[in-house]
Amino acid sequence: MKYSRRKINSLVKEGKLYRVLRGVYSMDPPSGEVVWSAIRLVRPGALLDGKSAVEVYQGVPLSLPLRVRVSTSNVLRGSANVVARRSQRITGVVHRGFRVVSLVDAIATCLEEKSSDLGDLRRLVEQRYQSGSGVNQMKHDLKALKTRRKKQLREFLEECIYGTDSGLEKKLVYELRDAGFKTRQNVMVEGYRWDIQVVGVALIDVDSRKYHQANGRNFIIDRWKSNEALVQGHVPLRFTDDCVNYAPGEIIKLVKQIAEFKRKHPRKRVKTQGVGPVFKWHNALVLP
Repeated sequence: MKYSRRKINSLVKEGKLYRVLRGVYSMDPPSGEVVWSAIRLVRPGALLDGKSAVEVYQGVPLSLPLRVRVSTSNVLRGSANVVARRSQRITGVVHRGFRVVSLVDAIATCLEEKSSDLGDLRRLVEQRYQSGSGVNQMKHDLKALKTRRKKQLREFLEECIYGTDSGLEKKLVYELRDAGFKTRQNVMVEGYRWDIQVVGVALIDVDSRKYHQANGRNFIIDRWKSNEALVQGHVPLRFTDDCVNYAPGEIIKLVKQIAEFKRKHPRKRVKTQGVGPVFKWHNALVLP
């Protein structure tokens, strides 16, 4: 439907028409979705960026102003509804029907602009990049990210606990980091995937009874996985879900002993006091 400029101005004054972008009007009040539809009309190759892209990944409504990435922004200038960033990096993905930059790319922008809560960003990373496939996706997204902002992004990602397969693993990682250890999750070592790598200290698997006890194949693999790590010079540690729940202090004590021995004797095979026979102190074994 075409209107004269006088008619458009009249409808805008009457509150029956809303200016969304230069030359683009809507009968609906401006909202994130309305503005995005307008942007797609004038810039079909646009991508949601920064905070707006994060909102898409979070599954929440888009807030204004929209952050977008375009190859040229002249049509979008002067609008209070849009913050446009010009870039030649306009390769994105489609998520929930929206064209967006990758999550790590969006987070890099948020960190630079300080436009999103760090806790929310951390939770989103840990949710989107779960398990071994999440670790691989993270590597892919970081490799594809062509920006000078990687240092700040990597420092932020180091604080995130992504790549875990369970809440138990995440709980243990928190304990280890609180004790001052640096960790990586779901790492490949000598052809086997380990739940947690305590960097420079040990490899850890958290074995749930349901998965490791009932599956005969995994029972065999677990033994040879530990054997291979040991003969290759690593320190393999295996804990159960009960250990994480009832004996986290003993886990941290053992890891600290290993770290201290390695610090004092970096070329020697690890030999330390340990924490004593498990049936004497493990709450899952000694409590009635």
